[in-house]
Order: sequence, then structure tokens, then C-alpha cells
Amino acid sequence: MNRFFQPIILVTLLLVVVIGQLIPSISKKPRFFVQKTEVETEFARAVFEKKLSNSPLSDYRIDWFELTSSEIITQFLPDKLEPILYSSSDVLEIQSIFVKSVPTDLEKLPSGEKKAIFVRFMLPLILKSNEEIWKQRQTLYMAQKKDDFETIKRIAGKYAINTDEKDMDEIITLAKHRVLPVPTSLALAQAAIESGWGTSRFSMEGNALFGQWAWSAEAGIKPLDASNNRAVIRRFSNLQGSVKYYMKNLNTHNAYEDFRKLRWSYIEKEKWPNGIDLAPSMHPYAEIGEHYIAVIKDLILQNQLLRFDYSQLVN
Repeated sequence: MNRFFQPIILVTLLLVVVIGQLIPSISKKPRFFVQKTEVETEFARAVFEKKLSNSPLSDYRIDWFELTSSEIITQFLPDKLEPILYSSSDVLEIQSIFVKSVPTDLEKLPSGEKKAIFVRFMLPLILKSNEEIWKQRQTLYMAQKKDDFETIKRIAGKYAINTDEKDMDEIITLAKHRVLPVPTSLALAQAAIESGWGTSRFSMEGNALFGQWAWSAEAGIKPLDASNNRAVIRRFSNLQGSVKYYMKNLNTHNAYEDFRKLRWSYIEKEKWPNGIDLAPSMHPYAEIGEHYIAVIKDLILQNQLLRFDYSQLVN
């Protein structure tokens, strides 16, 4: 009898020990089963992503952008730059390769090839600057949800909002209107106009793509025909700096309040605006005023720049 029960007792004790070891690991989910918390999408970003998901790229005609060969492109840009690809949702996938200065001898190329190279090195710069703005907007959005007023004030300060003279509701409203990207088609058009598709003296010597003024001789390059003796075209250490300053200018300067209001009016209606939509607010940008609006619109339409609003950076 004792011999019969002794093995059973030993087996039972062994099972108790094994089960005791397993219970803690069973009660805890393995790491690969832990659900990730999804980042809540802010309203303006949702409007933008909705636009991206409805890409009309297949409707555009083939032109200089597609017809310029990779061999020509890599003569002027990094050789690791690959042909443009399209995502499954028909969005242009742009490599995260950032050119620091304008390639030389662009002016010697045929018009189509010059434009293609210009667009290829401009797209990553524009998309990167816009992504930085999107990150700031998401931080602003989360700070508002948490009543994190210090973070709200810090971001507002970066966008030239005087936080000492305004209450929090007004600060948040102004920040919502200012902390927003610039449509890619508009940025491309203005860079092409102001830099002559990357061939101007200012773009070559000072990485100045957008013809932005400064009032100190050491800050820029003296134009030949400036109406103000102190005026210079602002110089930048690299092209990315020029793009960032351009976007900051549109998002903060009093002259572009109409631009910001017009942009927000589209977003409120759940439509992400393009360069044609916002061109009417660009009359303060150049001395030719209202005619400048027509120049922007014509350049966008003639070169099908609206297609580049459907672009995203990839690694």
C-alpha cells in the first residue's frame, strides 16, 4: 500500500511545483502580445491624410518629370537617388535624401531636364520641413488635451505669438492657424519663380530659393536693382534652411495673415488646400502684387505641380 501511494505523492508534488512556476508567466502577456496605443489623429492631419488617400496621379499626363532619365538626374544629384516610385495608394514616394546646395550648371540643361532635377532635390526639403511642422502641431494638440499650458506657450512663441498679452484660448486659436504645413505645390511654384528653377545668382551663391529679404549687408547678397539701399537677399548655410525660413515667414509674418486665414477656411470645411487655392493670398510676397498671383497659378498649371501635393517621404 505504501509502495503504491509513494510514487503518486511524488508526482503530485512535482506537478504542484511546475504549475507554480508557470502561473506567473501565463498571467502576464508576452511582450509581443502587448497592444500598442494608437496616436490620436488631430483634425487638420486627418483632413490632409484624407486628401492623400484620394490621389488623382493617374490622371496627369506624362511630361518632363517622367521623361527625364535617371542617368541625367544622377549627373547632378546623388547617385543613390532612385527613380520615383508610387505607393499602393498612388502617392509619390520621395527618398529622404537632402541636397545641401543647388547643383551647378543647371542653366545649361534643356528646360524639362532642369525642371526635373529642381523638383527632385526640392521635394525632400519641402516634405521634411512640413513633417517638422506636423510634429509640432501634434505636440500642440496633445498639450491642449492635457492642459499643458507651458508646452502650448513654448510652441506659440516659436510662431511669433505674444503669450504675455493674450489669454490661453486666443493663444490656442492663433497657434492652430499658424502651426500648419505649406502645400507642396505652392512651395515648389514660389521656389521656381524666385530662383529661376535653381539657376539664379542668389540660389547658387547663397542657397536662397525664395528671394527673402534681409536688412543687414552681412546677412545676404546685394541685388543689382534693389529699391532700398540696405536690402539684401538673405543667405543660408544650406537649402533646408531656406525652406524652413520660407515656411516660418508664411506662418508668422503679419503680411501673410490672409494666407493663414484662407488656409484655415479650407481646412474647416474638411478640404486640404493646394497651391492654386492659396495663390490669391500671395499678393504681398512680391512687388508686382496681384500679377504675382497669376504667375503662381500659371506656373502650377503649366507644370502640373498639383501632383506633387500627393507626395510623402520614405526612408
